[in-house]
Amino acid sequence: MTQLLVMRHAKSDWSTGLADHDRPLSTRGRRNAPEMACWLAESGYCPDRILTSSARRTQETVAAVIDECDVAQDCVVVDSDLYLASGGTWIDAIHEFATGVTPERLLICGHNPGLDALVDHLSDGRAQANNDAKLMTTAAIAVFDVVDWDSLTPDSCEFVELMRPRELDG
Repeated sequence: MTQLLVMRHAKSDWSTGLADHDRPLSTRGRRNAPEMACWLAESGYCPDRILTSSARRTQETVAAVIDECDVAQDCVVVDSDLYLASGGTWIDAIHEFATGVTPERLLICGHNPGLDALVDHLSDGRAQANNDAKLMTTAAIAVFDVVDWDSLTPDSCEFVELMRPRELDG
């Protein structure tokens, strides 16, 4: 069984005065990204391929996964078209990326609201929002078993779980 791991970037620092695309992770984000990467490794979810937005905060989040899961740098693709991408754009990008590569476990890292839409769609509404009515909080990871990368729909994948940083302690 192949898997899709959908990860939202960790918390970013709004106080820098930098353009949105260039914002780094905040102190909390620099803590949560490695914690979630560790959860991936401990849960047996280390990706063999990564597809990420070009924003600084996504790349810093992915760097924690690369370190913890020992992902080869040539297995990571940074795509500027995925910056603030919609759920539909993510599906198209995954189809294109998985054609010929056929990852065993693909991690994508991006932004809301696109990832909320993607996870809600693929889970067919089964992924539950937290107490604040948020689905993909910062650094959250949704896991799907995928039957067919070519037809990524709720019928071709199964929602496995959704983990958020605040749930690691509880």
